[in-house]
Amino acid sequence: MTKRTRNHPEARATAADGGFSLVELVIALIILTVGVLGMAGTTALVVRQVTLADVNTERAAALQTAVERVRSTPYTSQAAGNITIGAFTVTWTVSDSTTYKAIRLITNGPGLRKDTAAVVPTLGNSVQDTFRMIVLRP
Repeated sequence: MTKRTRNHPEARATAADGGFSLVELVIALIILTVGVLGMAGTTALVVRQVTLADVNTERAAALQTAVERVRSTPYTSQAAGNITIGAFTVTWTVSDSTTYKAIRLITNGPGLRKDTAAVVPTLGNSVQDTFRMIVLRP
């Protein structure tokens, strides 16, 4: 058996035998860093959108409760009123006509601000939405 030395042709390292070079390692770390930072930015946007969706769902549930209360009231007894459900207050007014009653419901509470200058959707503390319905005379 012969001892292989550095000068021996079989002892020399080939490109396939070597590991990663320092340049390859730095490039891989840069690509990984850009990917992780992109995911972090996306996560913040997703959290904001989920929060807005939760608030909109609660707002719709409060409005639906008020609409059901108005609908369950007899036609002759319908009058202005309000109800507070969680962080939302729903106020309604009734306008009488000869053949119907026009009811205007205003929901006030946290919600999506309607800023035209805002680039991303933002949550406001006191946002109003209006819903109108007509109840026909029986």
